[in-house]
Amino acid sequence: MIASLLFTRQLTTNTLLKLGAELGGRAATFLLLLLAARRLTTADFGSYNYALALGFVLVQLADFGLQLLITREVARLGMAARPQILAAFHLKLWLSLPILTVLGVLALNQSTRGPVIFLLGLTLLLQTFVEFVAYIFRGQQRLWVEVQLLLWVRVGTAVFGALILWQTEQLLWLAAVSLVVMMSTLLFALQKLRRAGWITDFAQLWPTGWPTTVVTKQLVQQAWPLGLSIFLSIAYTRLAILLLEAWGEAEAVAHYSAAWRLVEPTQILPASLLAAVFPAFSLALTQNRRRAGQLGRQTSLLLALAGGTVSLTFWLAAPWLVGWLYGSDFAASGPVLQLLGLTVLPVYINYSLTHYLVARGQQQMLTGLTAVTLLLHAFFCWLLIPRLGLLGPALSVLLAESVLLLGCLWALRQPTLLETAV
Repeated sequence: MIASLLFTRQLTTNTLLKLGAELGGRAATFLLLLLAARRLTTADFGSYNYALALGFVLVQLADFGLQLLITREVARLGMAARPQILAAFHLKLWLSLPILTVLGVLALNQSTRGPVIFLLGLTLLLQTFVEFVAYIFRGQQRLWVEVQLLLWVRVGTAVFGALILWQTEQLLWLAAVSLVVMMSTLLFALQKLRRAGWITDFAQLWPTGWPTTVVTKQLVQQAWPLGLSIFLSIAYTRLAILLLEAWGEAEAVAHYSAAWRLVEPTQILPASLLAAVFPAFSLALTQNRRRAGQLGRQTSLLLALAGGTVSLTFWLAAPWLVGWLYGSDFAASGPVLQLLGLTVLPVYINYSLTHYLVARGQQQMLTGLTAVTLLLHAFFCWLLIPRLGLLGPALSVLLAESVLLLGCLWALRQPTLLETAV
């Protein structure tokens, strides 16, 4: 009974730590963005956001699903997961080479903003390595280390970025400072990794040849479905805006985006909770499957209650909230926000269910479900946009997320290799 109480307390503490760091870090990033909008020219501010968006998409290839996979392996194996960590780190270095090449080509073809694109792209690439280290400690349920790294990156970038903007008003200097902060964070992260005993010296992190070891091949086999699923998820979240633009609905894009920008940040809550629960659930699967089932059901129920509360809040407050934040010109965003608000309930539950699939080693099934969800979303949008306008994509998200929820519940009822082995 006491152990169970301490376990619950640890999960609660980790969730609150992660949530607090996310809120503080995002607030710092938002304040830097506001200052950049005021201190930079309109063209430079546009270039800044373009470079960040471009870099974000490219560096997803360096993740390849390895981060969440490593968290699972560390939770299951503890310090015995050293070979997997080294193999994954070497693989990330190899995956970074084509990204650096693409960034270099893009930078050379952009005479004015080329250096900014390369520097910010390199910054985001290094961030994936910082996150990789953070996910190792997450697997040990030591989220305080992840919180330190997260705050160092976001608050450090915000503080030093604000200082350089105040002094120079130059985008290139902002990009350079962001890179320096990220490099210092990565050095700090690698030092934490060495002190924790995961590596004996930094030379171990450098690959000696092409990754052809048995451990690397096993990682690739398990990681690629997860990496593909993440890429499909990114496409899924951007699809509505792209299709509205393709239909020539410029104002609809603005109104839909205004509503989506209010709903998207609410995903901080399930992300923070699953950061704490995922390693505990992965560990429980190998030690106490009954406890894993209880933890999974309790987490999903908690997220359902939270999602339902957020959905109801958006439904009731949407007209007032849109008018207060955006003004009367965005009145059409109110009904969109109400529909998108309803999607929060299945999205919150799906956050837990998709993590359970990864913990159970069902990455390929998750990829298939994500692909089906993306195709359904595209079909529903194509069908509904001509009939409902900007309400069409919002209704499409609600339908697609509901299908994903049913698909995840079905998949979780299927036996896994781990279960058949036991």
